[in-house]
Amino acid sequence: MRVHRVVPLVAGLLLGVSQLSYATPAKFTINDTPGHWFDTGVDIGGTRSLAVIEKGETVSFFQKGGDKVNGKSRDVESFHTVTNLVWPSAAGDNPVLDQPKANWDNFVDVKLDTPGLYVFVCKLHPYMLGAVVVDDPATPGTLDLGSELMMLGGPEGKLKFPTVTSAGATDIALRLLRAFFIVTNPNNWKDYTKVNTAYRPVYPEVPVNLGGVPVPNLNAALQDYFEGKGIDGNVISPDDVKKPSIKGIGEVWVDTAYELSGGKDPWFPGTITVVSAYNWNVTKKIALPQQKMNNGHNFWTSHDQKEIYQTEWHGNSVYVMDRKSGKLLQEIDLVNGDEVKHPKFKGEKCHDPAHVMTRVDTQQVHVGCNGGDTVAEFNRTEGGLLKLHRFIKVSKGDSPQTQPHAHWMGFDGKSMITPNSNSGDATTFDFREYQIIDQQKTGTLPIASGMMPDSSKYYVSNYLGHTVSVVCGQYPKTNCVPGQVLKNINLLVGNPSDGSTGNYNPISGAISGPVGGFSVQTPVSPDGKFVIQGNTLTGTITIIDTATDTLVAMVPCDPGCHGVNFGAKKGGGYYAYVTSKFANRLIVLDYDSNNDGIIEKNEPIIAGAVVLANDNPAYYKDDTITGNRGMGAQGIMAVPNVYNGWVQRLPGS
Repeated sequence: MRVHRVVPLVAGLLLGVSQLSYATPAKFTINDTPGHWFDTGVDIGGTRSLAVIEKGETVSFFQKGGDKVNGKSRDVESFHTVTNLVWPSAAGDNPVLDQPKANWDNFVDVKLDTPGLYVFVCKLHPYMLGAVVVDDPATPGTLDLGSELMMLGGPEGKLKFPTVTSAGATDIALRLLRAFFIVTNPNNWKDYTKVNTAYRPVYPEVPVNLGGVPVPNLNAALQDYFEGKGIDGNVISPDDVKKPSIKGIGEVWVDTAYELSGGKDPWFPGTITVVSAYNWNVTKKIALPQQKMNNGHNFWTSHDQKEIYQTEWHGNSVYVMDRKSGKLLQEIDLVNGDEVKHPKFKGEKCHDPAHVMTRVDTQQVHVGCNGGDTVAEFNRTEGGLLKLHRFIKVSKGDSPQTQPHAHWMGFDGKSMITPNSNSGDATTFDFREYQIIDQQKTGTLPIASGMMPDSSKYYVSNYLGHTVSVVCGQYPKTNCVPGQVLKNINLLVGNPSDGSTGNYNPISGAISGPVGGFSVQTPVSPDGKFVIQGNTLTGTITIIDTATDTLVAMVPCDPGCHGVNFGAKKGGGYYAYVTSKFANRLIVLDYDSNNDGIIEKNEPIIAGAVVLANDNPAYYKDDTITGNRGMGAQGIMAVPNVYNGWVQRLPGS
């Protein structure tokens, strides 16, 4: 970023500042509309999630619970939290707000006395962002972002960084600003249908103040910086959307969670997009308009591959789909449905069901209740439908509400690990005794997990911690106790507490090796050799060698890089399928292109891609796509299931 000396501000920029008129109080409506999750109702440079106030004023967060049938237009059926993600270091070492539990009817005010930038996040759905600039009247004509900020997360739990040095604005400050204005402005999402067009996000054209250094035009400064680094401004070429030359096997199911359709209001977004791995075409688009599916998030298959189990992350339901036809077989409402009202459940419910997997030895289905403290367990009937069986508590003693997200199951059905986003730990559960083995701290906002094929080690992705925790498994190969955290792998910066290093310099932006920030899904390859992550902040795919538990490679991804899962490749080996929230491209990654089990630094290649925006699929669709075409891709599942324990139960195995 070029930081200029004070210059006369052009009339357009002054107008931009005047349009950021102070609101007393500033009010955010928390809702489920993609991109506008923290909504002020006022557009500022393309975002409706930014407010400007004077110091000492109050910010209000409002959420009204409702249901999908009777709720008003802005009511939500999902649980959320409000947590301070970024704040001026002068405001103190701790966040100004961190709600301890997920909730439905949310009315909270916070008074902000220190000038600078504040960013707020939902810990259940951490792409939900809102920001407040507390402006200093002593610096009229510019918006004060502060000289030094604190961010929740990092290897030590909090990360302090300057916004500017004598060399200019810091890379980490600019990356956070870029991320915020991409996440909260759907017009900035990367649309791969626009081949031969440059991808160039836009930002508010306003002057800002970084620690006393004026930046006359935020839009020009951010565009100059990221286009200069080759991150933005590049033309989308035909090669970027070229299909892989080597076929896959079966099909790939993708949750395009932000896609809008005609049969649902914008606050009930989300479709399922099914891709043939044979010809790389979209074959199905499923919105479930009658059920008002809200942000469908993740899948798993029945053992015979006939049914698909689908969760509803901003809602209450689990769906059972016929895999071949794409039609709905069953909806189980885990908050208002008849099943959950049975006295044996003692009032327990499952808000915001996130991830789903089956238990290989019983065919039971397990769903993480991200808005609570449990995993819901279902029995499978002979006809392929599900019946709620019990709720498994994943917290011990006086633990805070855990909010389990993307759990993983053992290859023999005897163990489960849950990353607990609110309590900052991971729970290892033993199905032989139906009890918790251990619950240990991992990092800030653990969100996803993976297991070695023999359950010897587990991997937990700490979203805000920018680390992956290596956890001793149920059947360890080293001298460790199941559930014990063995190591934290730094994906971004080092940890001064233990002397470990990282490959990213947050001040200069220098990168000396593979990096990942805001890491999400982190599965282990079916052969147990590699762990692959999608990283939201850095827009990268990172690869860990499980033999050494070190980062070995990095591949460029798209804005909001998120989901990873493995599928069979024709001729042998596996593809890693990778999704991104703020782009509509499915990446097909040939991570070990010569199938030798060794990954060199530059060996992983993008074999091809599929544009998920196709709303005229070859076989089936149940609604008309009206907006955010192919966007919001998160959960992903390849069929047939190739993981150890499940692959042996495929038909004909």
